[in-house]
Order: sequence, then C-alpha cells, then structure tokens
Amino acid sequence: MSDRRLPAALAAAVTERARPEQLGAAAARLSAGYRANLTSRQAVPDAAGVAAYAASRMPATYAAVTAALDRLAAARPDFAPETVLDLGAGPGTASWAAATLWSSVTSITMVEASPDFRALAADLARAGSFVLQQANIRAGDITQPSGLPNGSFDLAVIAYALTELDLAAAERLVADLLGRAGRIVIVEPGTPRDHSRLMAVRQAALSAGACILAPCPHAGPCPLPPDDWCHTSVRVERSRAHMRLKGGTVPFEDERYAYLVLESGGLAGAENENGGRILRPPRLSKHEIAFSLCRTDGTLGEARIASRDKAAFKAAGKLDWGDWLSGDRRG
Repeated sequence: MSDRRLPAALAAAVTERARPEQLGAAAARLSAGYRANLTSRQAVPDAAGVAAYAASRMPATYAAVTAALDRLAAARPDFAPETVLDLGAGPGTASWAAATLWSSVTSITMVEASPDFRALAADLARAGSFVLQQANIRAGDITQPSGLPNGSFDLAVIAYALTELDLAAAERLVADLLGRAGRIVIVEPGTPRDHSRLMAVRQAALSAGACILAPCPHAGPCPLPPDDWCHTSVRVERSRAHMRLKGGTVPFEDERYAYLVLESGGLAGAENENGGRILRPPRLSKHEIAFSLCRTDGTLGEARIASRDKAAFKAAGKLDWGDWLSGDRRG
C-alpha cells in the first residue's frame, strides 16, 4: 500500500501558499458551497478559494486518489504507465499521486477549465519531480470532445470531476476515453448520489466494451438495494494548519469516496476468480471476523473467519473496508 499522505514537497508547497490565517473566510465559503452542492466554479470562484481548496481538501482527495490507484496496481502489478492524463485536474492532485506511485511515468497532461486552478497546479508542480515540472497543463472543457488532448494515454484519471458534469456528459466522456486510455480511474465523493451516477457510468462503460478491475468483482448489475451504496473510506492525518483551517478538533479525518477502475476492451480480464470485495468495515469479536462482501457471482454475501483458524484470522485482521478477501468462506 502506498503512503497516502501528501508528499513532503507537496505538503510544504501547499503550506507555503495557503496560510490558515489568511484563508479562513475562503475556506468557510468553500465548505458552505460544497454543502450546498455547488460546482467548483461556484464554490471556488477566485485564487483565494483555490488556495483554500488546496489547503483544506487536497490532503483528503490525494489520499482517496492514491487508494484507488493502489487498487489498479494490485489488480495489474505489471502495469507501468508512462503517459498520464489528468482530467478536471484542479491543483494537480491525481498527477502527483500517479507520479509518486509509478516511477515509470514520463509524461503528464492536465486538463483544467479554471485559470486559477491551472496557475496553482503549475506553481505546485515546480516543487515536484522533473515529470511534474514538465507537465502539460492546459485549458479544456472535459464535457466536449474538443476539450480533450489528441493521442492515447496509458492511464487517465478523473478525480472529483464527474460529479460536476451532467450524467449524459459523464457517460460520453468515459466512453470516449475507453478508446484512448488503457486504464481509467474515476474517484468521486462517497455519497448515494455519486454511487448512483457511477453505476450509470459503469453500465455505459461495459456497453462500450470496458472491463471492470475494481471495486466490482463482476460485470453484472450492482446487487445493493436502492437504499444502500458502494463506497469506502481512507483516514487522513491532519496537520495543525489543516485542523485550524477546517476548525477540526481531532488530528485526522475520514474521507469517504466511491471509485471505478476500468480497463479498455481487449485487455486481460478482471481480478480474482474467487472471494469478494469487502463492502463494510469488518466486524470483529473474540471468536471471529465477519465481512460483508460483493462476490464474483454478482451476489451479496457474508464471510466469517473463526479465531481458532489462527493463520487465516491473523491475515484477515489486516484487511479493511474496500479490500479484497480471497477464498470462498461463505457465511
């Protein structure tokens, strides 16, 4: 598992450019805007808002994107992307995550509509590796084919951007990318609304010939009932400055997110042939660990591992919400 904290150089660059004492009002407007379901253009209207976003949201979005990229790396351990496309790049969060995870990356293209976000992305990239410093940061409307760069890419990442598009535009974007990117990673807020939208995007991708690498262990309909949704969580350490800006009282926060990892048609098939994805935090007692699973046969199920099976119990104790449970231990 990759380190899900901001790289030291990025954290220092963000802190230098986003001082809590100067950004309190902008951070409050940002939080209020997102609670009101405003788009980024509405909630982050100026350079101060962009700086507040980087300071208050970037640690959590970086952690979520890195966790999703880890799922791709686990499913395809030989994957070594060279070319990365970061759509709706914001301050370049996904680009930093990809370049940090894979030393093979030689070229990054970021597409972002906001000039303030592009300026911050370029500023932060100067603190990064050579490939980040040389990134192509370009203006573009990702809802339009003309807003996408020409050429093909090994990896495309859309992080916290589809949520701001209408659903038809989101489906078109992903379908278009399937012909131009070998793998696609989508990360969205972990809400019922965004899960529902991801399921529609998932179906459109499957219809276009995509293979799902994660989190779904099958290509059938989502088995969750209408009042439930698939998401997971990553814990984010808060610095003192981060706590101050967000008005927090504990040194961490839990970022809940939903995601899809897609592979273009014609490539190898999906993850394991047995087991399932852990849908909830594991339930631990003295006698067993119990897991709620989405299984490879497209059904929901339970797995229980007894404490008397010491080796299996110890291994299961290292698993968490969103991880893959191998085997076939039906409860």
